[in-house]
Amino acid sequence: MLTYRVLILTLVFLVFNSTVMYAENHIEEEQEEVDWYSVEYIVFENNPLSNQALEPWTKEPFDMPVGAIELDSPSANDIQQATLSTDRIKPVVSKAFSTLNIDQQQLHGVVTRLDKLSSYTPIAHGGWIQPLEEKSALQAIQIVQQAGAIQLEGTLTFHRGRYLHLNVDLQLTEMMPATLDANYMSNIAIQPATMYRLKETRRIKTSDTHYFDHPRFGVMVIVEKIDSPEAAVSTADLIQEQPTVEATELVPVGPSKLNEN
Repeated sequence: MLTYRVLILTLVFLVFNSTVMYAENHIEEEQEEVDWYSVEYIVFENNPLSNQALEPWTKEPFDMPVGAIELDSPSANDIQQATLSTDRIKPVVSKAFSTLNIDQQQLHGVVTRLDKLSSYTPIAHGGWIQPLEEKSALQAIQIVQQAGAIQLEGTLTFHRGRYLHLNVDLQLTEMMPATLDANYMSNIAIQPATMYRLKETRRIKTSDTHYFDHPRFGVMVIVEKIDSPEAAVSTADLIQEQPTVEATELVPVGPSKLNEN
């Protein structure tokens, strides 16, 4: 009878141990394949000198790509859910491509310094958090800002192949006032005047400040690797998701059968 109990306890231990190993491997696999990052940017204007003439860039105006994510838009979560492995990110879909809170941003001091310098004028400052899998589909982030007579539009695309990269494709448009025919209207309208475009792809290292330069404007970006906003999944929770072993699967072995061996 003692041998029978030992056999049953051994089988239960083996089943439990294999389930625990599966749970631990499942957690490790998630952590290895999906990394989370914060991306923060500043776009600033290089104020030209009064006697400095810059050549406009109008050969290929920017066109917002279909599917570019508008931060804080509900569609961003839908796009992210279709991009990454659904089973792993379902609990955190709402966190993907959410904007950085003020206390998560690092470049406030830089914005303040730029604002005090006559050579520069900050145009846009923001950021987002993003999960990345190796060779996952590219997700462009819309950057649109109106600052007086300056209009900024374009995309930033953070992605990973063998290394981390950031694609910058931004267009700055100088708008000029144009007086309409006084016989019909007496107000002032705004029409496009000159366009400048910055388009560049660069390898990114986390925690470093990266500059993308153009004679008319520039971009400063910092990327940080962050902890996943996904709540930690305990081993016990994963074990409960696994099929339990029914009592009927353990066929009792009588003492007489054990003695025969």
